[in-house]
Amino acid sequence: MDRVVRWAKAAGCLHKLVVVHADIGQDEEWPGVRDLARQQAERYGLRFVVVKAPVGFLGMVEKRGMWPDAQNRLCTSTLKRDEAAKFFTQIVEELGLEEQALLVNCLGIRADESPSRRRKSELAIDHRASNGRRLVLTWHPVFRLSEREIWQEIVDNALDYHPVYDTLIPRLSCIFCILAPFDVLARAVRLCWVLGLETPKTYVDLEDRLGHRFKNKFSLADVVAEASRLEAAEGPITWRRGDAIRHHLGEEAATAYLQRLVLAA
Repeated sequence: MDRVVRWAKAAGCLHKLVVVHADIGQDEEWPGVRDLARQQAERYGLRFVVVKAPVGFLGMVEKRGMWPDAQNRLCTSTLKRDEAAKFFTQIVEELGLEEQALLVNCLGIRADESPSRRRKSELAIDHRASNGRRLVLTWHPVFRLSEREIWQEIVDNALDYHPVYDTLIPRLSCIFCILAPFDVLARAVRLCWVLGLETPKTYVDLEDRLGHRFKNKFSLADVVAEASRLEAAEGPITWRRGDAIRHHLGEEAATAYLQRLVLAA
């Protein structure tokens, strides 16, 4: 967001930016995600909008009778993309233009995150979302940045980030993302226990009712069993503010970041 804001300021169109958060459900997101998105929007004085499907991720899975997978990412299409498209319609109506509106949808994905994302373009027409009243472009402003470069920008600009990253869970996606590897899911289970969340039990119970494994290679029950083994061997996971920066950039960068936060407060 910081990059987009800087470029929008330079182009004289900051007043046109809108921050949109797609809420996928209370039991599916980490606590504080929506609040952080709102705070980031408020930092730059931007309008903040939440879009949410009538049925959340777990409700969608239960209705469908099976979990999504990498080939059928209904969590992205149904709960995010389709809901965002409804807001595009609202924006165009608010503009009241006689000609076709141009909307630029900025998403923070990176090429290094997965082979499928690497095949995407930095800027492309979203033909699905475009129509006679609007031309929608999808822009990925941090597409070519490495993970280390992302964290360096966070440090340099004293940007706030979600504490889940400090537990060394690499992505702030769903609590149990269908694309996450086994070890990350096990760590997410352990973090849920520290935070007092019932999410692991909720997911395992749903898995039992459906009779369909969370992933082809393993079940969520397998993940919880491994988390229990690690918990018995290591105890609850712990973390400090700045651990994500320590992990990516080192102690000196973490210290500088925390000092900048104090000065900015």
